[in-house]
Amino acid sequence: MFAGLLCFENAPPVEAWVEPETWISSLYPRCKPDVSGFQRDQRSLLVEADIFNTPSSHHIDAVPLVAGRFRVAFWGRLDNRDELAAQLALDRPLDETPDARLVLAGWLEWGEDLPERLAGDFALAIIDSEKQTAFLARDPVGVKPFYYWPHEKGLIFASTPAALLKLKNARPTPDPAWIARYVIGQSKSQDRTAYNEIMKLPGGHAMSVSDGKYALRRYHQWRDDAPDIFTRDPARVEAYRAVLEETMRSQMVSDYTLGTENSGGIDSATITAYLGKFLGVPGDRLHSFGFALSAEEPAYILETSQAASIAHNHINTSHYGYAVYSTDQMQEDLQILGYPEEHGNATSHRPFYDQCRTYGIRTLFSGYGGDEVVTNYANHIQRELVDKGAYKAAIDLMKGNLPMRIYRLLRRIYAERKNAGYNPNFLTAWRERWPEQPLRDEIVERYDLQREYMETARYDAVHRKHNDWIISGLLKMAYVPTRLENCTLMAASYGIDYRWPLWDKRLVQQYLSTPIIERAGPGGMGRYLHRRAITGTVPDRVAWKRSKYMGERQSPSMRDTGELVASMKQIDADLHPMLVDMIDRDKWRTKIERIEAGGFDDIRDFQTMRHIHALQWLNAWLHGLSVA
Repeated sequence: MFAGLLCFENAPPVEAWVEPETWISSLYPRCKPDVSGFQRDQRSLLVEADIFNTPSSHHIDAVPLVAGRFRVAFWGRLDNRDELAAQLALDRPLDETPDARLVLAGWLEWGEDLPERLAGDFALAIIDSEKQTAFLARDPVGVKPFYYWPHEKGLIFASTPAALLKLKNARPTPDPAWIARYVIGQSKSQDRTAYNEIMKLPGGHAMSVSDGKYALRRYHQWRDDAPDIFTRDPARVEAYRAVLEETMRSQMVSDYTLGTENSGGIDSATITAYLGKFLGVPGDRLHSFGFALSAEEPAYILETSQAASIAHNHINTSHYGYAVYSTDQMQEDLQILGYPEEHGNATSHRPFYDQCRTYGIRTLFSGYGGDEVVTNYANHIQRELVDKGAYKAAIDLMKGNLPMRIYRLLRRIYAERKNAGYNPNFLTAWRERWPEQPLRDEIVERYDLQREYMETARYDAVHRKHNDWIISGLLKMAYVPTRLENCTLMAASYGIDYRWPLWDKRLVQQYLSTPIIERAGPGGMGRYLHRRAITGTVPDRVAWKRSKYMGERQSPSMRDTGELVASMKQIDADLHPMLVDMIDRDKWRTKIERIEAGGFDDIRDFQTMRHIHALQWLNAWLHGLSVA
């Protein structure tokens, strides 16, 4: 992780902004990095702290990397090191070359075209101390977080917004619009944060800074180049499998024991099964972690673990990281995230982080990302086939005998034309939930929140092509990088590198370039390309399971009426002044009285738990800022 500053002309000196040691300590507040350091001159400061993981990382001499006039900070992992080494002039053997040195060599060779040549998860910063310029870049999906403050006196940037709260002479301010959106679950953004002044460098983007000017550009574009072929070919499954296996092999590189999340579903099972396969007999080199909160989850989790000969399986039957969550714990996590958590997995997976630390695990694999791309259910394929005149192929994807398949296809076409651009299931649910939101009417009107909220109910309805739904829909949805940012930062605070193979840019592009007919099977079987590719590695019962349903929930409900009412009353009593101006206190108190009298309503109060959690986070954050 890193943080940096590039002062412009007539700016205060570097020493007036921040102490290097303060920044270093803000990067890893929970654990001690293996190496840390800083480089400072009259107009720039770059600090970095790293935790060793891959074999080449042990050859890091000092951080940040300094070579002549260049200072390089790098956080992440390069997965195409052999390919890069073949094209670059290195001053040492590849196995003794840390990733930052490859980045420097690539910068000298390709300049600002460097990021597109890299495969892996990364955030990087290069400062030219002679020209007083900076170049910043982030991986295509946005796995590694990157925040910056385009201050009028200089560029300030960091791996975590928490570092940007440590400045001596500048303090970011909470954004009321973000706070309002956070209350109703709409705060996630590709480029905005909870602070007016702090921005995110979006995934797949690079920024050049020179003479006080900022030039932001998208360097990575997903290609929509799948050919219009409507017959299947096993060779395409083999091609996809080859990229999947190369992705797994390249991300497995580590000098330490590996960990893998295993929910029992197809995505995490893919990762878990391939790790076991490529390790041979995993023994003590691999641990599996899962939550078993529903009746069938243990069986599906262990199905894959047994097939992959995984000896160490940690099955958690409670989300203790979420259920027991004090204000003190939130304040501690705010020192890592910088502002309230926007995706619950970051903290609810705390049991995994604790267990990883116990066993010396520095890499934790996740299957997240499959649903969005490579294991997407491909529900758009029928409409795309119809639009392209491939009626036979479209009919073959429906269930039933031939007359029934034709009828079902026609009914679906009619229903889609009738929904006026909204996903009907989403729209119904959104209309039911909206009246329960706790904001004052004037706040809703000021930020146009009801319209904005209802717009998200369009979801997939406006897309006719499957690739369009992925590229222009899912891959542009802010929840994707937000989850990655939150989880990556939280795991890093425990010394863990989260890895997400199903987000690998090579694998995602392979899927997008494969004809759509390969992605759905007879009778509308979704995830068809991926299922065929993993057959023989992932047990059939898991690989070909049609739905995600894992049976009835077995763990105790956290919706205890007494505890909920107590939490709501505590929130009402402790509301920060910014929240007092936003929350409809009468509406909130009426809800308390109703729940106290009649108990928790699973349907009506579905959102209440989220509102409670959001307001607890906001209170902890805003009160903490006030004290600071």
